[in-house]
Amino acid sequence: MIVKNKKIAQFAKWVLDIGEGKYPAYDDNNDTDEKWIQIPSQLLLQPMANNIEAITDVIYHDFSTNFTCINYLAERAVICPLNTTVDVINDTMLEKVPGDSKIYLSYDSIVNSIEQPDDFPILYPPEFLNSITLNNFSQHRLALKINVPVVLLCNIDQSIGLCNGTRLLIVKLGDYVIEGKIITGSHIGEHVCIPRVVLHGTSPKWPFTLARRQFPIKVCYALTINKCQGQTLQKVGIYLKGHVFSHGQLYVAVSRVTSQEGLKILIENEDGTSGTATKNIVYRMTCIPLKDINQGSYKTKICARLTRLSEFILDDKPEQIQRLDFVLLDVEGHAIEAQVPQQHISRFLSRLKEGTVYFVEFFQVVPCRTNYRAVSHTYMIKFTCHTRVTEFNAAPPTLPKYAYTLASFDTLRTRIDYTADMSDTIGRIVSVEPATTAYVKGLKKAIRHLYISDGRESIEVVLWSRQATEFPAEKIIELSKEKPIILLLLGIIAKSREGQLKIQGSMSCQYHINPAIPEAAALINKFTGFPHQVTWTGAATSSSSDIMTTSVTELAKLTNPHELYGNIYQVNVVLRTISPNQPWWYLGCILCRKRVFPEGETYRCPKCSGNKAEPMYRIVFIAADPDNFLEDNAPTIEITFFGNMGQELTGIPVLQLAAISEGNNVSIPPEITRLYSHKYTLAISVPFSSMQRENVSYQVKNIITTAGPVITTKTIYPATSGTGQQQTKPTQDTTRHLPVAETTKLDSNKEEGKVATPLPSPQRLQMETSSPTMKQTTSSEDDLAFSTEAGYLPHQKTHPVKNKTKCEKKTWRLNLNPTSADFTYYQSTASFALSNQLPLATLNVCIM
Repeated sequence: MIVKNKKIAQFAKWVLDIGEGKYPAYDDNNDTDEKWIQIPSQLLLQPMANNIEAITDVIYHDFSTNFTCINYLAERAVICPLNTTVDVINDTMLEKVPGDSKIYLSYDSIVNSIEQPDDFPILYPPEFLNSITLNNFSQHRLALKINVPVVLLCNIDQSIGLCNGTRLLIVKLGDYVIEGKIITGSHIGEHVCIPRVVLHGTSPKWPFTLARRQFPIKVCYALTINKCQGQTLQKVGIYLKGHVFSHGQLYVAVSRVTSQEGLKILIENEDGTSGTATKNIVYRMTCIPLKDINQGSYKTKICARLTRLSEFILDDKPEQIQRLDFVLLDVEGHAIEAQVPQQHISRFLSRLKEGTVYFVEFFQVVPCRTNYRAVSHTYMIKFTCHTRVTEFNAAPPTLPKYAYTLASFDTLRTRIDYTADMSDTIGRIVSVEPATTAYVKGLKKAIRHLYISDGRESIEVVLWSRQATEFPAEKIIELSKEKPIILLLLGIIAKSREGQLKIQGSMSCQYHINPAIPEAAALINKFTGFPHQVTWTGAATSSSSDIMTTSVTELAKLTNPHELYGNIYQVNVVLRTISPNQPWWYLGCILCRKRVFPEGETYRCPKCSGNKAEPMYRIVFIAADPDNFLEDNAPTIEITFFGNMGQELTGIPVLQLAAISEGNNVSIPPEITRLYSHKYTLAISVPFSSMQRENVSYQVKNIITTAGPVITTKTIYPATSGTGQQQTKPTQDTTRHLPVAETTKLDSNKEEGKVATPLPSPQRLQMETSSPTMKQTTSSEDDLAFSTEAGYLPHQKTHPVKNKTKCEKKTWRLNLNPTSADFTYYQSTASFALSNQLPLATLNVCIM
């Protein structure tokens, strides 16, 4: 008994020395963490013939008589570093099991891709997707037999023992379900059913996520070292065809067995001969992977790269840092959030640097926060006054530089206003605006807008504060002359503006220009050979420009736009009336927001050559000072609410208001005329295009405050068709605010820069279908499709309305935009519905 205990103690010390890197190793003049150790001869296998047959015969001796025995199979396994070796061993053992194999093939598809979907059949055919093999991932071709042991690759139902790593013995093989008997864990002997599930896998080699629908199991006569973690076995064979390649792998392998007698190691050299030495990769400090961090890890040590370092500051206390937030990333690619509380900031602020690798020990582990999480780890690290941070100057080259999980633009649409987790995405920079200032809850902040593209569409990006002011716009524009500029955005939030996807940076947002990651390289290759010059949009003003407070009276005296360009003014105004003969919306390019023109089956943008358009606000008001706006000769200025400012003013998306107005951009809806006599504090500037005009026109940069209608004793009526003069009439009511006149329709013939012919009302449509500008067709649903000469495309496909509001059979359809989302207006309820499922955008006016 004493001798046995001594042998156990010696074996345990040998295993522990390997784990801590203390076991005698070859001299290493480079002082790296990759060291070679000699394996004791009593543990070695050195066959003269087939290595696989040799190690399987030792571990699975008497296999022909025990292949159905649960205890026999549960207590032994062959362990290898690589999946390719594991698959060869499992196939060899599967052939020894009596009976015919049943083959299950997976269904593979691509999700969360940054590539253009039309390219997939050519670039990534099904045969290519089927060939992909990933660690801890189902195989495309799964061969199984009755009485074969398998291991689960994901959690299915932990309450009945179906957890990731659970091993089972196959009992029945059905077409759609597999029955197995659990042979490990706390539910040994229980029969369970395994369904097909969809597993998602990623690889740095491919710019997409693979979705594979297959049974989440794998034959497990042999396991990888990573997969066998947590297993306790009686007989283990370690087959090192290719040495271990990451920290602690050899320790994990040798520590799976309970005794020296149950361990055998076979080392295969590059020439196929048997070896006696292998690598033992151990960091200088005993570090655990970040994925294993839990609330009991307060005495552990980690080695990780510090990324996404940010200072959390409250808006009302900008001079005081509340905490330091960052993400730690280890060599295996796992990440965890970390935080330095306010009381310890002075201790660590100067010592922590973005991108540096550190050894960290003596820290707290707490549950992660419930919203705006940067990574998906269940826990987060919190530094204390005792936390020890040591810079690691010899970090392995395989340690990643960025912690990210990319989401495609389509995926971001599903996360609009989702606050539990932040998102990461990537795209080519299309255009950028200068940094300006905006007021948020009464506080002035820097803001910058830019657009990025995935090759299929472009979306707006909004950067705030330091991210906005420090963004190297000029440098990017210069570099884009030579190659595409790719932007990796980390820590973003998905928003929606006017029905379109918009992303904005959080306080911890980071961006990286042309990062060294496979996804960026794929995008650069995708856009190389095509126009990729980044363009300026908006006025190229200094990011540090201050807002100058003035009045309408003072601005009305200034008539030269060159003198005003580049300045931002804060002014109090009352909206008197809409500018005559000005359309309140237009068709604008989704890339640069400039007016587009019809060209064949699509549109053409003269600014950026884009061919996708959508309705955008362009509401032009005549405004005056609040003190004298009722005077007939009061000084006035022209101000325009473009795009997002238009929606902020009206509170209604432009698509919805266009539908309510039957698509007419000349007739002024009451939702706009009700704003007459309302008082606002605005930040305005002169746009670049104003230099070509006779009269100075201002553009609203921000609506700072809204004061509502002004109390008065007079009534202002909006300008009549074809005139710009205001008409005032006395009223008997001297105590109420300005009433709103009825909706006025302007003379479309006098409109300058006409955008499109107004959509006809249902009543007008019945009278005008015989007009040469209308083309009448009849579908199987008795629909009436038409198009106009003003650039609208003919209706190409009928999309019946289902499960909405019951309509009569007759439906008038107008193709408003071939690329934006469909929207439907039901006249009886004035309701509005958006749908992103249809390929064409049509305006449907249904008569109830």
